[in-house]
Amino acid sequence: MWRVTRAALLCIFSLVLLPAAALAQASITGVVRDPSGGVLPGVTVEASSPALIEKTRSVVTDGGGQYRIIDLRPGTYTVSFSLSGFSTVRREGVELAGSFVATIDADLRVGGLEETITVTGESPIVDVQRTTQQRVFDAAVIEAIPVGRSHIDVMVLIPGLAATQPGRGALADVGGTNNLQNTQFAIHGGRSSDTRLQLDGVRLGNVLSEGEFSNFVPDTGATQEVTVDYGAVSAEQPFGGLRIDIIPREGGNSLRGTVFATGVNSAWQGNNLSDELIARGLPDPNEMKLAYDVNPSVGGPLLRDRLWFYTSARWQSNQNYIAGLYYNKNEGDPTKWTYEADTSRRAFYSLEQNGINTRLTWQAAQNQKVAIFYDNQTRDWNDSRANISPESTVFYPFPVLRLGQASWTSPVTNKLLLEARFANRAEAFGNQLPADGSLYRQMIPVLEQSTGMFYRGKGGDGGASGLFGYSSQKINTVVASMSYVTGAHSFKVGMSDTWARTDSTSDSNESQMMFRFNNGVPNQLTMYATPTRGATLVKAELGIYAQDRWTIERFTINLGARYDHFKGGYPEQVRGPSLYLPSRDLSFPAVTGNSVHDITPRMGVAYDLFGNGRTAVKVSLGKYVQATTATGNPAGVVASVTRNWTDLDRDFNPDCDLVNLQPNGECSVASNLNFGEATSVAQFDRDTRFGWGTRQYNWEYSTSVQHQLVPRVGVDIGYFRRWYGNFRTTQTIGVTSADYSPYSVVVPEDPRLPNGGGYTIDGLYNLNPDKVGVGTAYTTMAKNFGKQIEHWNGVDFSANARMQNGVLLQGGISTGRTTSDNCEIVANAGGNPSLRNCRVQAAFLTQVKLLGTYMVPKIGVNLAGTLQSTPGAVMAANRQYLNAEVQPSLGRPLSAGAQNVTINMLDPGDMYTDRINQFDVRLGKVLRFGSRRASINLDIYNVLNANPVMQLNSNYAVWQTPQRIMDARLFKISGQLDF
Repeated sequence: MWRVTRAALLCIFSLVLLPAAALAQASITGVVRDPSGGVLPGVTVEASSPALIEKTRSVVTDGGGQYRIIDLRPGTYTVSFSLSGFSTVRREGVELAGSFVATIDADLRVGGLEETITVTGESPIVDVQRTTQQRVFDAAVIEAIPVGRSHIDVMVLIPGLAATQPGRGALADVGGTNNLQNTQFAIHGGRSSDTRLQLDGVRLGNVLSEGEFSNFVPDTGATQEVTVDYGAVSAEQPFGGLRIDIIPREGGNSLRGTVFATGVNSAWQGNNLSDELIARGLPDPNEMKLAYDVNPSVGGPLLRDRLWFYTSARWQSNQNYIAGLYYNKNEGDPTKWTYEADTSRRAFYSLEQNGINTRLTWQAAQNQKVAIFYDNQTRDWNDSRANISPESTVFYPFPVLRLGQASWTSPVTNKLLLEARFANRAEAFGNQLPADGSLYRQMIPVLEQSTGMFYRGKGGDGGASGLFGYSSQKINTVVASMSYVTGAHSFKVGMSDTWARTDSTSDSNESQMMFRFNNGVPNQLTMYATPTRGATLVKAELGIYAQDRWTIERFTINLGARYDHFKGGYPEQVRGPSLYLPSRDLSFPAVTGNSVHDITPRMGVAYDLFGNGRTAVKVSLGKYVQATTATGNPAGVVASVTRNWTDLDRDFNPDCDLVNLQPNGECSVASNLNFGEATSVAQFDRDTRFGWGTRQYNWEYSTSVQHQLVPRVGVDIGYFRRWYGNFRTTQTIGVTSADYSPYSVVVPEDPRLPNGGGYTIDGLYNLNPDKVGVGTAYTTMAKNFGKQIEHWNGVDFSANARMQNGVLLQGGISTGRTTSDNCEIVANAGGNPSLRNCRVQAAFLTQVKLLGTYMVPKIGVNLAGTLQSTPGAVMAANRQYLNAEVQPSLGRPLSAGAQNVTINMLDPGDMYTDRINQFDVRLGKVLRFGSRRASINLDIYNVLNANPVMQLNSNYAVWQTPQRIMDARLFKISGQLDF
C-alpha cells in the first residue's frame, strides 16, 4: 500500500512541485530607479555568464521596481538593465558562489536603448537577505591552497568545525594522506549524525546508521565548488547539522579539461619522533607509506548548444604506518595465546579508491534542461588501527559502489522554476567470514584488558569483537521543488524522500566466542548467537516544506515550515539454530518498526542596517529533528553475552557447559539470561517509535552582524545557541536502584593525575549478585523521570578578503562549550543510582582557522598557506580495580565472579590531549602555453614539524602511551594541466 501511495505522491509532486537546489543556488536581486529616485517597473534585467549553459537568464522588475533572478550557477556575471526611453545599464564582474544573494541596484537615465552605460563597482560581499551561515570553496580556491584534494580537507578550514575519524581520533590530514577514511563532522554542539553529504542536492550517505557516513568519494576533478551550510539552515533541510553540497561541473561548447597528478612515498617525509615521545612508550611514529592521486577530467560538446558531456576518472591511495604497532610473531599459530611484537614488520593502514564518472547535460528546449550522471567506484579498505594486531585487522572489499542520478530543470517563466532529481545508489561491503578451511575460522580472538590490544583471531568490524558482517544496500532518493519569484518575494515548496533496503549477515568463528585476558590471564569470555540473516527497510524518509522570503524596504523576512516523516520496518525473518542454541527456530512476520511525524518551524530576519548593502544584522531561530534509523526489529536477538571466567587449569579452554547460562564449572552466570532469544518490541516505549512530535530534536538560535569594512573585505561576528529535547533513557525492568550496592575506590598517587592522584572516587555502585542476568532493557522518554538538558553556547568571528591584487584571505576564531545534566533522570529512573558526572559543564574550546593565497603578478607564482589550531580531545584514565581493592568498601566480592572492574579515574574535562597546530604552505608556478595552463606546486605540510599527541592509550597500565601523533613534515609535488 505504501509503495502505491508513494508513487502517487511522487507523480503529483513531479507535476506540481518540482531538488532542493533552486534556492540553494545563488541569486541576484535589487531595485531599479529613475533619475528622480522613483522606482521603475517593467525593466528587463538580464544576467549573463559562461557559467550558464543557456548563457542568459532574464526577469522583469515588479511594480516596486524590484527584481530577483534565482538558480544561478557559481561564476562571474554581467547584469544589464533595459527599458524603452532609457539608456541600457551594464554591471560587470558580479561574482556568485554557493547560495549568496548579491544585491545589485541600478539607476537608469533618459536616453536610447542603443546607448549602453557600463557601471563599475565591486562585487557585493555582504548578503543582506539570507540568514543561513554558509562557506563556499570554489574550484579556484581548492586548486590554490595546500590541502588534499577532498571536500574533507577544505571543510576543516571552517572555524568551529570538528572532524574525527572512527578509531583514530581528531583529523589532522598532513598532505591529503588520510582523506579517504570515513570522517565525521560536527559544529556548534551539533551531532555528527545530523551531517549530510550531497552531490548536486541529493544525499550520498548510506542507511546503516543515521545517514552521515558515505563510502562514496566525490571526484574533485568533476567538482565546481563545495558549499557548506553550517548555521540557520532553511526548511529545505530536515537536520540542523552540516549540509555539504558538491556542485558538479558541466560541459560547455568548447572542449576543456584538466589533468592533476601527485604521488609521494616515505622518502618525502621527515621525522618528528622526540625523546619525550620515546620515553612515553612510542618506539615508531605513524607516518605516510605511500599516497597518490591521479585525476584526469574533460568536458565539451556532443551537439553544440544542445548536448554536452563531462567525464572524470580518479585513482587514489592512502597507505600509512600505525604508530607503535607491529605484526604478531605468533600470528596464525593456534597453540599461542599471546601477542609478541615483531618490530621488523610495521603494521600499516591502506585504502585504495578508484572511479570513473560521466555527466550528460541536454538543453532539450530553451526552458528545459536534463542531466544524467553515473559514477562507478571501487574501494579496498584495510582498516588497520591502533591496538588491533594486523592478523585481526578488518579488510573491507566493496564489490558494489555506484551512483546514478537524473535531473530536470525548467524555468517555465521568469517567475516560475521547476526542478526534480532522482538518485539510485548501491553499496555492498563487509568484514566477511573467512573461507571454509581457513585457519581464522577456528582462531578465537583475544582482547588484552590491561592494554586494550586485540589479537589472534579475526572479526571486529573495526573494534574488538568476534563477529563478521556483510551488508548490501540499495538506496533511492527523489527531491523536487517549485519556486515562484517576484522582485520582492520568493516562495518555494518542495519535497524529498528516501527509501532503501539493506540485507545483512552476521557470523562468528567456529567457537562463536571471544576471550578477554588481563595480563595474559583469562578472566572473561563473550558468546555469540550467530549466524543471523536479516533485512532492514527504510520505507520513507519523507520531507515536505515551504520556504518564504519577503523583502520589505530594508527588512528581509525568511519563514519556513517543514513536515518530516520517517518510517522503518522489517520483512519476514527467521532465526535458526546456533552453536549454543541448537533448538532455536523462530519466525517473525513483516512489521513497521517505527513511524514518526514532525512539523518544525524555521524563522529568520535580515536587516540592511544602513540601506547600502554593506552591513547586515541577522537573527534566526529554527527547530530541527535529529536523524534516526529503523528500530524495533522483532527478530532482533540478544546477540552476545559475557561470562566471567576463571581458567583454573590454565588451558585456555572454558571448562563449563556453555549452553547452561547459570554458573557452572569455570564460568559465571551469563550477563543476560535471554541470550539468543528475540528481544521483544515491548522493550521500547511506543512514544519512542511512533507518533507526532516524539522524535529527538534540537533548536538553534543565532544572531550575527556581517559588515563590509572596505570593498571586497568583510567581517562576520555571531552568537550561536543549540539545545536538545525528547531525550531517551533505558531502564532495566525487574531491577531497581535498591538492587545496587555502593562502594568507593582510591586513586593511586601519580604526578600525571590531577593534584597528583591519591583522591577517593565515591558514588560507585555494583549490581547485587542475585540480579545479574535478570531484567529486560526498556527504552522510554527521559522526561517521564524529570528534566534533562544539553545545550551549547558559542561565538564565531570570521573575516573574508578577496582583493583585486590577487590576495585571498579567509578565516576566523570559534569558541564555545557544552553543558549537560541528566541527574534527575538517574535519580528517578530506577537503574544504577550513581550520580557521578551526571552534570558536566565543559571548558570553552577554541579553534583558529586561516587560509590565504597570493598570485604574484607578472611572474605567475602562487604563494599560499593554511593554519589550523584546534583543541585536544578529552582524556580518560581507565584502571582495573581488583576485588581486593573494591571489597573493603563494597562489603563483598564483585558480582558474577568478576575479577575486576574498570573505572575511569578522570572526570570529563579534567585533562585534554595536546592542542593541534598545523601550518602548511605552497609555492606554485603557473606556466601558460597559448590557451593551455600548467601549474607545478611544491607543498610543505606541517612546516613546523609539530608532533602533538592526537590519540593515546587510556588503559592505566600503559596510560598516556601515544598511539598517534601528527604526521611529520611532508614535502609534496603536484602538477595540473588545464586545456
